[in-house]
Amino acid sequence: MSLIFSTEEGWIISHLQHLNSIYKTVTNGDSQSRLMFNETLFEINSQYLRENQITKSSQREEIPLQSTSKKRKRSKLLPDDDLKEINYVKQTFNKVVSLAKAEGLFSFNITPDNNEAARVASQKVYQDTFSSEEENFYGCNDADVAITSEVKDKRYVFPEKCSFYCYDVRDIAAKLELNNQYDFILLDPPWWNKSIRRKKTRYLEASYKMMYNEELAKIPIGKLLCSNGLVAIWCTNAPSHLHSIFNDIFPSWGVKYRAKWYWIKVTQVGATICNFNLALGKQPYELLVLGSVLDGNEINIPDGKLLISVPSAVHSHKPPLTEVMKKYLPNEPKCLEIFARYLLPEWTSWGLEVLKFQHLSLYAIIEETKEAQNSSNVDINQLIN
Repeated sequence: MSLIFSTEEGWIISHLQHLNSIYKTVTNGDSQSRLMFNETLFEINSQYLRENQITKSSQREEIPLQSTSKKRKRSKLLPDDDLKEINYVKQTFNKVVSLAKAEGLFSFNITPDNNEAARVASQKVYQDTFSSEEENFYGCNDADVAITSEVKDKRYVFPEKCSFYCYDVRDIAAKLELNNQYDFILLDPPWWNKSIRRKKTRYLEASYKMMYNEELAKIPIGKLLCSNGLVAIWCTNAPSHLHSIFNDIFPSWGVKYRAKWYWIKVTQVGATICNFNLALGKQPYELLVLGSVLDGNEINIPDGKLLISVPSAVHSHKPPLTEVMKKYLPNEPKCLEIFARYLLPEWTSWGLEVLKFQHLSLYAIIEETKEAQNSSNVDINQLIN
């Protein structure tokens, strides 16, 4: 489904392939179809520059030569431990990608254009899917097949056996049972970020409600995670956020740190979307920090694994972990994603943007047929309550 290459060091994941595999069969009343996700959003053909970065780059090119004679301050190198980590990630990445290229997994005849088509498509996603009023509802698809249905006058697709809650995370104790029922909990927090805060004032559709680390520590993960459960949290490379996970958030949840993995974002030719940076600045990867219940059974979670994928052009559209985590979880695990932005089969999803990537405008309908199916008789009252 999503894993297209595996080594001891990590995996190469196709997010697009995963999305298309979920919706091979979709029921809508008495008709069936296959949905294909908008592949333009994954057309990352060169190192990724946002529109403001491209504008700044153009402005620099127009500056007269005499104005560049001033000496630039040298950026201070990161601490030695950080440099060792970056070197490990870089060397391991080069090894995995070299093996993958030998298998013919990456394209070679790609014309770089600053990812223009993907950037235009992502702006349309913000405009089509954003609404500040769509919250405070929940629902599920109990059918064994994906379906389409309306929610508040908009059309969405729902994978099989999914449930979802569109509420603020502060309401989680009032809406979910706290009986330690989940084998795996995944979180993608809206970390407090100055650049996102600035963006919020300029372009509301590209923003989201950020949270302080102290608020994240109050989420009742310890009452949701089973005794042998695992938790994984997406994190930026900001030292303050990592420090908070290790020293505040995990202890508050009753969780012990187990491993740190690296999601490396690449172009269609297998190059990183930006250079590895030895000074303070943007890196071509984000972190996935994993933990387990303090008093639970020891689970062999390897450290330093790499997750490599072509990223979506839309902010915070994270790659799927379903297949990656399978070997570390029981058969038919109960899984919960908090701060979710899309739904997964047999998962419970929670977040104010929980249906963001379920909007039908993101999919093309393929091979529609008029065949009545018993599984299509899903009562809309069961779906939205």
